[in-house]
This record gives sequence, C-alpha cells and structure tokens, in this order.
Amino acid sequence: MYSYSLKLQPEWKDDSVSSLHIEITTDKPCRKGEDAFLRIRNIVNIPFCPFQKDPVLTDEKGVVSCHEEDRPVMQSFIYPVVLVADRDSQGPVTLSYTVSPRIQPEGFRSSPYFDLVPEKGGVNGTGNTFLYVFPDLDRTVTFDLCWDLSLMPAGAKGIWNFSSSGTAHKEDFLMSNVLETVYMCGMVKAVESSPVGFYWFDTLPFDAEEGAGRIVKLFKAMAEMFRDKGGDYRVFARHNQFPGYGGTALTRSYLFGYEKNDTVSLDDLQDLLAHEMVHNWPTMDDSEAGRGTWYLEGSAEYYSTIVPFELGMRSAEKTAEVINRKAGCYWQNPMHTLSNAELGRLYWKDLRCQRVPYARGILFLSNIDAQIRRATEGNKTLLDVELKLLEKRMPEPSDFLEAVKFVSGLDVTDQYEHMCAGQDPVPDPDAFLGKFTVRKAKVRQQDFQNAVEKKDDGPLVDGYVWEVRK
Repeated sequence: MYSYSLKLQPEWKDDSVSSLHIEITTDKPCRKGEDAFLRIRNIVNIPFCPFQKDPVLTDEKGVVSCHEEDRPVMQSFIYPVVLVADRDSQGPVTLSYTVSPRIQPEGFRSSPYFDLVPEKGGVNGTGNTFLYVFPDLDRTVTFDLCWDLSLMPAGAKGIWNFSSSGTAHKEDFLMSNVLETVYMCGMVKAVESSPVGFYWFDTLPFDAEEGAGRIVKLFKAMAEMFRDKGGDYRVFARHNQFPGYGGTALTRSYLFGYEKNDTVSLDDLQDLLAHEMVHNWPTMDDSEAGRGTWYLEGSAEYYSTIVPFELGMRSAEKTAEVINRKAGCYWQNPMHTLSNAELGRLYWKDLRCQRVPYARGILFLSNIDAQIRRATEGNKTLLDVELKLLEKRMPEPSDFLEAVKFVSGLDVTDQYEHMCAGQDPVPDPDAFLGKFTVRKAKVRQQDFQNAVEKKDDGPLVDGYVWEVRK
C-alpha cells in the first residue's frame, strides 16, 4: 500500500485566506509515459482552483519533467486531467503547487458546494477542486495530513472531515475520499460533541448552539438506527455570494451554504441536515445516471421526514406539511412522466429533472414500507431492507428487490419497473407510519428553470394531499 502525505499551508491576507500551498509526498513511483497524478479540471461546471504556482514534481534526482493530458469524462460531469511523467522517478516524489481560492463569478450559483471558497475568517471546500490524487480513485492508501499554519494569525485552525487537531493519519483510506471530504482553515468557530462537530466563520443566520444540538440528536439517532460502525461526523458552514441556502453531502460530512441576508429557521435547517445526514448510509450504484438516484435521494427524503417526527422534533401537523412538500410536489412537476433514465440524462441540465427522483423515491419507498409492515404484521419495515443492502459495498437495484423479498416475501418487481418507467404511483393509505391520510386533490403545476422558482401560476392538475390522521 502506497503512502499519500498531504501538507497544506494557507496564507492570510485581508481577513481571509488568499492562497493555499500544497505539497503531496508519496512512495508511489512515477513511470515514464504513465499517469502519475490526476486532478479534476471541471466537475459539474465548477473549475479547479486557479494556479498561483504551477505544479512541480521532484524526486531524489531533482525535477521530474511532466505534462498534462485530458482523460475521458467520468459520470458525464467530471472532466479529469492527468499529470504524465517524462521519466522514471527515483525514491519518494513530491508534487508542489499553489492555488488561489475560487472567487465565484457574478450570477454563479454553486450546486453542489465543491469549490474552495474564501470568506471573512477563512476558506473551505472539498478536495475535488484543489487536490491532485492518484489516478486510481478506488485505491486505498496510508493517508497523512498536516496543516502548516505558520502564515496564519494566532488562533487559526485547520479542520478536516476526520480531524480538528491539525494533523490526521488514516490507514486503508480510499483515494476518492481525499477528494470527497471538506478542508477548512482560518479563524474557525466550533461546537463539538463527540462524534459530531459543527464549524463556521463569522456569523450564522441561526443560533449555533441550538443548531448544533439538533445535529447531534439527529445523528446519534440515525447512527443507531443504521448500525453505524462509528466515526466522526462534521457539518461545515460557508457564506456564499448568491441568495438561497442549501448544501452538499460528502464523506461523513455535510457542507452547508447560506447568503448573509438569508433567513434560515432551525426547522428548515433540521430538515435539510436530516436529509443530508441519511446519505452517510443507504447507497446504490448510480454510475449510469438515474439508475440509483431514486433510492439515494428517496431514502434521504423518507428518513428525514419520519425520524424527526418519531424523535418528537417535529409535530404531526408539520410533518404533514413536509410530506406534501416532498411527496406532493411530484405531480406539480411537469417532468414527472419521464423515465429514470431520461431524468438521469437531463439531471444537470434541467433543475426540474433534478427534483423528480427525490419525490419519486419517497413515494415509492413509503409505499414499500407500508406493504412490508402489512405483510409481516408490523415485524419488519423498510429499514430492514436498507440494513440488508448495507451489507454490500455498492448494491444494485436488483439487490433492493431481492432484499424486499427476503425481508417480507413480497415481489415488488412490477412496481419497481413502473416507477422506473415514470408511471404515476398511487400513494398507499398506510404509508408514513400509518399516521396520515391521503386524498386525491387538484394541485397547481409549477415550473423550475435555471435555478429560479417561477411564480405559482401553472395549471391545476390531478395530485394528492396528505393530512394528519384523526
């Protein structure tokens, strides 16, 4: 197993981080003409950070000349570039370069929040947009991280997903997780309650202590529910330059973004974080866009709806509102008749197509849960299916069908195929724990384009509405 040692040296200027010097040292040899390192030139229209100093590769003999080459696009939205060595290396090699945090252009709306963005107090972002890694992202390495804060003010901190101490050591660490984790440095403010940490700069649009308390309560309940194997979970907050709040789920973490004038209620924060928190556990192969999105997002929507209700963190009345917003919006979306494959092809091109899998997933999974409960007289639930799938590193949709049959004896293949084809579901009357009734109703179709929600003046269409069961 090769080593991958990362040293990060941020530089302070004008109340923020102006540059980040990076040194990557490894015992993995570079061979002439072979791919030595990889970076992501562009991911979901977010570019790699600008270079202040271009990459230099060195070994025991000195500089190893190299050049960059583009490689085929991955997952339709990731554009990799590789660094190719022009000679064989001797001994350990070090790749050094300096980047500037990205200044988001006028009118830009970041989704997901991968870019390394500065603000008053510091900088944070994911490795996707500023780190070189080995080309084989499924490779495991011995990973070491060290923050050099010698160019920062007194009191500055360097935080990473798995460490708030300024250093980290991980054995058998996936190369892809070097990219899909959050790095934060500066005058960091924090609330920590093991194993959960919450970190931000400057000011927040809600009470930090109470927000952190809700995060801790939700995570501990979900960790027990999904039989988490243990480990840290961290939430990072950042100030964006555009209105609207949201975030991105990453490896054992969540990156929350807000604009300084946003009004964020703790209930809204709780719902957002609960959804993203679920992404720590249920997974499914989605390498072919749309194949597993319904499960990934549907699971997050379902458990972020029922868990706060079961914990007493949300009333039945508020939960009905959440169900109507998450599941009821299915019929309001003019793209809801598209198949999962069609939605996958358009996912990053049309915001409406991004929203359908969330609603389709929660409708399908809530129906399956109700059927499992009836078939097993309440002894089994959807959670038993989810736990069965967690035994696999990357389950397939067929594994879901097999798990349902194993847990309940039910064959839901036809329902699954209808769901994938975009056929309208009929909500199960016992869905959502049997605590709510559902009725047919006229709902107003809405249109969401270019990340801007249009005025609610669309035509009335057939849909459903949920209410608290009396």
